[in-house]
Amino acid sequence: MNAITMEAATSKARPAPDICVYHSFEPVEQEWRMLEAGRHVSLHQSLAWCKAWAQNMNPELAIVVGRSRGRIVFILPLEIHSTRFGRIARFIGAAHSNLNTGLFNESFALGLGKADLKATFASIRRQLAGRADLIQLGNMPETWRGVPVPWVMAGAIENQNKAYQLPVRATMDETIEQIHAKRKRKLFRKSVRQFEEAGGYNHLVAETRAEKDALLSTFFRQKAERLQAMHLPNPFREENVQAFFREAAHSAQDAPNAALSLHALTLKDENRTVVAIAGLSRKGDHVICQFGSVENDAVRGASPGEFLFYLIIEQACASRVALFDFGIGYQLYKKSWCPVETQHYDVLVPVSLQGRIGAFAISAATRLKAAIKRNKPLYALIQRFRADKQSSPAPEQED
Repeated sequence: MNAITMEAATSKARPAPDICVYHSFEPVEQEWRMLEAGRHVSLHQSLAWCKAWAQNMNPELAIVVGRSRGRIVFILPLEIHSTRFGRIARFIGAAHSNLNTGLFNESFALGLGKADLKATFASIRRQLAGRADLIQLGNMPETWRGVPVPWVMAGAIENQNKAYQLPVRATMDETIEQIHAKRKRKLFRKSVRQFEEAGGYNHLVAETRAEKDALLSTFFRQKAERLQAMHLPNPFREENVQAFFREAAHSAQDAPNAALSLHALTLKDENRTVVAIAGLSRKGDHVICQFGSVENDAVRGASPGEFLFYLIIEQACASRVALFDFGIGYQLYKKSWCPVETQHYDVLVPVSLQGRIGAFAISAATRLKAAIKRNKPLYALIQRFRADKQSSPAPEQED
């Protein structure tokens, strides 16, 4: 999608919704839960997900609420960060969100035109003036589950990453017919043989608090070791980020919904060695993979991550899942599983002059990142530099 500007809207706008900005969840929790029930609303904007993030990260909240005729028609759950580009309002937990939509009712999205959105954002800018310089809404699809994501009409630029999805059918055979079924079956049979020769295996879904905490601790260790070996930065290294995922794993939700469920492939040895882990979130018939890790060389020559995903997706076929989402960002294993690629978009809405400068810089950086990611040797070099910088000790302050 080519960049468009808010000023380009020329059609006659309807009255913009009344805008309020709240600093906590409590005033709109009931309406929030009603809006998040829509299948077109990302699970990353669920109240459980956002509350878990806020509880552990303690951000400055800006819950933007739009009302029409006294009824809430949308919520943009934002947090404000100070950056070198000024104070930026982003989706809550955006650093670890694979998919964002905001919350809105379907009739609001279907009836919204560019001029209406221009008027709506003008009202939001007035409410955030003095608190934020720029609104940055990232990782949004153009449509989700058949409903347009309205914010994408406002100055959208293509994100440097796509997301990868696998439509789930009634049976595993029907599902993998979409994606090199012969190869997938061969790999599965090989994995079964390898793990049986190693003494057998279990597919574990953590249920108790102790099981969840133990798997998360193992995941954080496995991920850190693997990223360090690959000279890549570790987004899970901070203690409050780890605490957020623990909070998400323990949050109560009505089945089948889950803010975070933990699956593991374990060996039937005396230590019950965990050889692969996947963290999944579910909303209705949509499952999204938040993260995964493997124990290197636990079973020599095996692919425990691939095997675990096969078992998970096979289970998903029997539990009325319609879409298994591997999330944003290219990886070879995602490509091998997913016949569907979804382009994501970012929207930048300046609030101040500093925000306009920041929007220009961020837009240019996004396009540069896209170009770098297409250059694989250069991208690998930059990732190694970032990892080395992250692992080095902080410099001592001079007196």
